[in-house]
Amino acid sequence: MKNKTGKYFKYAIGEIFLVVIGILIALQINNWNNSEIERNQSIEFNQRLLAEVNGNIDLATNKIEVMESMINSSKSILDLINKQPNDTNLKSLDSLVYIIIGGVDVKFITGTLSEGLNTGRVSLIESDILKSKLYGLPSNIEYVGEFNKTMSDYISEILQTFLYENFNYRKMDNLYSGYDIGSSKFQNQHNKSLLENEQFENLIDNYFYQSNSQKTRHINLKNEYDEIKKLIEVELKIEK
Repeated sequence: MKNKTGKYFKYAIGEIFLVVIGILIALQINNWNNSEIERNQSIEFNQRLLAEVNGNIDLATNKIEVMESMINSSKSILDLINKQPNDTNLKSLDSLVYIIIGGVDVKFITGTLSEGLNTGRVSLIESDILKSKLYGLPSNIEYVGEFNKTMSDYISEILQTFLYENFNYRKMDNLYSGYDIGSSKFQNQHNKSLLENEQFENLIDNYFYQSNSQKTRHINLKNEYDEIKKLIEVELKIEK
């Protein structure tokens, strides 16, 4: 009986050992499957994030070029003010004003970034530097957006309010809007007086400096996107 009990005990221990080994192997396989799923999800997320970042880099590059045109136009207006008014100068003013009142409205794409922050996928990224930049990116975008609004308000509420009283919009629109709305009977009288108006000079001077500040903020954000792009590309190489 003692021999039989000993054999059964050893048999039971062996069975338990095999069951434990089986469970451990199953857990290991499950963990490996979960890791593989997370890795594939991470690759897919980073690929979409990279596409979003590339889109925003292109957008920022385009808008910076527009800002440069606006800055150059405002500087040209200041140069015209210092010259003796003539027909060429007065005609140039129409095109320059048309450029500066356009403003810049930038809506950066943040869908994938927001998804990653809300679902916790950003936290799974290996690079601490990349994670830190992604966590801080919404604040940087908001900062630039606030300045864009400040500049937009300046153009619509201050500069254009002044121009409505001292500038001929119909003449400008007839030349540059693409619509034929007929010539204005006032011709160049408004433009001549505008170039001799000190308040106008002050408004354009302020516009010039604010536009340069706006451009600098967009360049800084674009540089941040450029760095994030490089870090994502490194992350994708590691994951693959």
